[in-house]
Amino acid sequence: MMTATTTRTFSIPRPSEAEFRRLHNSRHGEIAQALDMDDEDFTVFKRQVREKMYASLDPSKKFDEQDPSAWRRLVQWAYETMPSLISKYEDAWPVELYVKISLSKRLARERFRFRKAVAKYKQTMTMRSSSSAHGEAEMSSTDLPPPYDEIDGVTDSETPGAHMHPDAAPESIEKFLRSCDFDLGHLTGTFVTRRAGLFNLGRLELLASWPAALRRDHLERHFGTMLDDVEIEVLNKRFVEMSYVQI
Repeated sequence: MMTATTTRTFSIPRPSEAEFRRLHNSRHGEIAQALDMDDEDFTVFKRQVREKMYASLDPSKKFDEQDPSAWRRLVQWAYETMPSLISKYEDAWPVELYVKISLSKRLARERFRFRKAVAKYKQTMTMRSSSSAHGEAEMSSTDLPPPYDEIDGVTDSETPGAHMHPDAAPESIEKFLRSCDFDLGHLTGTFVTRRAGLFNLGRLELLASWPAALRRDHLERHFGTMLDDVEIEVLNKRFVEMSYVQI
């Protein structure tokens, strides 16, 4: 029987952070070897964890954004379903490793689909522009909010020449921002610029349709120097509410 001063030893302790990151980017066979599992056992392990992950966590969010209580319940489930995790692996770290890998891959797929959608939008707008001398002049492909990884950290207020978009509806934008849990009406001037690209309700609805992690990243890139983390979350929450209305 273990006493209060007994230190539990594990046959496979948690790896260092550097090794954990290396395994995160490793192939199936290499990870299985690190876990001392054969191919069949590792495949079963992945399937079980993946199914529970989709049932318990929010797959649209990064690992660090998950509900801590939901994560604790998943780990507890792993201990109960796979008892060997208790004695073999410190902190059930293979579960954390595979969940992080799965969430990262899902987010990467979302990014890929988003880039395809942006490319298709730009192609459509280019075709429209070439077929009309004036009709589409105010709605060029550059008006779309920039893709996930093509925005730098500069905000509109810091960008020389930033100005209001010709299709801006500042009254509607201000009403939306003031409807957040915190009054964010002071952001109206930034939203309606060409750079932010959130100049009318149509653009707000577009952003609301994005995956949560991509939307939050976009908001952080544009408004991270103007809002703290809680205010960013309040703004993101308002977009989630808008997406529910669309459904």
